[in-house]
Amino acid sequence: MIKDLVRPEIKKFVPYEANQVPYRIKLDANEGPFDLPVNIREKVAEFFLKGTDLNLYPDTDSIMLRKELASYWNVNYKEIVVGTGSDQLIQVIINVFVEKGDKVICPCPSFGMYKINTIIGGGTPVEILLKRENDFAYDIDEFIDVTKKEKAKVVFLCTPNNPTGGLISIEDIEKIATECKDTVIVVDEAYAEFSKETAVSLIYKYDNVVILRTFSKAYGLAGIRCGYSISCIEMAEEIRKVKPPYNISSLSQYIAKLVFEERKLIDDQIDYLIEQREYLVKELKTINDVHVFPSKANYILINIPDAQKVHETLMEKGILVRSFGKAPVLGDCIRISVGTKEQNDILLKELKNI
Repeated sequence: MIKDLVRPEIKKFVPYEANQVPYRIKLDANEGPFDLPVNIREKVAEFFLKGTDLNLYPDTDSIMLRKELASYWNVNYKEIVVGTGSDQLIQVIINVFVEKGDKVICPCPSFGMYKINTIIGGGTPVEILLKRENDFAYDIDEFIDVTKKEKAKVVFLCTPNNPTGGLISIEDIEKIATECKDTVIVVDEAYAEFSKETAVSLIYKYDNVVILRTFSKAYGLAGIRCGYSISCIEMAEEIRKVKPPYNISSLSQYIAKLVFEERKLIDDQIDYLIEQREYLVKELKTINDVHVFPSKANYILINIPDAQKVHETLMEKGILVRSFGKAPVLGDCIRISVGTKEQNDILLKELKNI
């Protein structure tokens, strides 16, 4: 009975299930390996001791957090919209611009929520294949040609791309924004802290560009679900029309602001993970039959024979990585989140044994 009522395009969806098996090292979800600094935890405890007003709804506009972010990015706080992770903002942007049947350009492989939210929103995803033989690099001319041909409403660009780790240059992003002025260009920079590059400056040149950022990765706050967009004020105002009210809890806003104020410590952690990424890349390349794809993120994609068996063997050792099994495009690939030196050495030892 219930299945008969479900929309046809939703019936084939499979609920997302996170890996809940026991582990000793977790390198499967691109999370940060560091806990909140002690001084931040102490301030959170003070927040509770002084009275949290959790009986009241949170600031629906996240004014304090947006002003803190605006100060760092040197933008007007009205150009920032806060969401429950950048995931929610992806959905909100589609809800604002995509009507039934409208085309949305999605790179493949990339973050699956671009395609999923497009289908849920009634749009039609058009996937552009990133070729393995080119290390999954974006073909910018192809993106421009397909966008124009399909008269796409939205284009998603993930840089560094998840799960491949490749980067799109600012010049290439600007080229797409210039050539596709009637299309919303969403630049997902969830992992950009690890590349030290950003396209934020383009919002002053192109009113069709939206930048997405998150606290889940470099800031180690995946558990509070907080992200934000940066765009011109006109774009931000349209996005805010559809954003659910009271979507960010008071506690999440408070913690995000505190951690953002501790950027020096976070920057040190980012530099450490970049060093560990390069160390992992170097060591992985010494293992027979392993191909390492270029990465500017906090994870590394490798191609390895019988990746599913390798994944299962690592899991038996208590080490979680992300396997893509025999999936199209990513067949026999494994994505490894960059951990601490100790975690990375254990992983490398077990991989070499395998």
